[in-house]
Amino acid sequence: MTCSPSQTADRPEVSRGRDRIRTRAQSLLDLHGCSIDTIPGATGADESIQAAAVATALMDLFRRTGDAEVFDCLVQCAGPQLFTRVRSRLRSLGAQFDPQEVLQDTIVNIYRYPDRFDASRPGAFAAWSSTIVDNAIRRLLRQRNSGPDVSLSPTEVLSQQADLQTREPGLQAQDHEECEATFSAFRVLLVCYLAAFETLSARERFVLQMVEVQRMRYGELAVMLGIRPEALKMVVFRARKRIFDRIGQLLSVRIRAAA
Repeated sequence: MTCSPSQTADRPEVSRGRDRIRTRAQSLLDLHGCSIDTIPGATGADESIQAAAVATALMDLFRRTGDAEVFDCLVQCAGPQLFTRVRSRLRSLGAQFDPQEVLQDTIVNIYRYPDRFDASRPGAFAAWSSTIVDNAIRRLLRQRNSGPDVSLSPTEVLSQQADLQTREPGLQAQDHEECEATFSAFRVLLVCYLAAFETLSARERFVLQMVEVQRMRYGELAVMLGIRPEALKMVVFRARKRIFDRIGQLLSVRIRAAA
């Protein structure tokens, strides 16, 4: 879950993009006087462990500073590996859930709970974020399976539902607090997303609406637009990246204004 180099030869543009992200990460760490050498086990380790330590150091820096630019760099650095983790975990569940939805839920929870992170080893972020991915999937499964069993009698259904609603007062207060924090975070995120979406071209907005809202298949939409599916996927990728970059800028402005 880090920006470590692939064991196989990458395309030049992929390699250059990864190098730019690592350079940006190092610049941010240097700017805040941080180093992976402060992480136990990172000093003198091989390249893959040091690469893992970069993501861990960025997460620890975000935990301490709340800097939106640091978080944006962390997501750029770890995003591809997080998405790979999501797809790997969902593979056994078939096509029940959207990997992008799980990834977004994971990123939101990483952003919300930085105080729970402990940079005690180079691979700390990889392990911690993997747990968040798993928890996000478990929540989706619970939501899908939370309906009453229709095979039960009405009395048994009412009894079952009553038991599910019985919570300790302390847990109820905790749930309420977490829900309020979640709603607040999503409100900010949605406002930023809308502002970012409006900066896209009309074609990009149409393509994202067809793919993400209408769930149209790439092949069908490509035929409609008269382009190759590969070209359509690149349009979607660039549009999503522009939205993500713009959201990062807007969140950074909000954090500076609140400071």
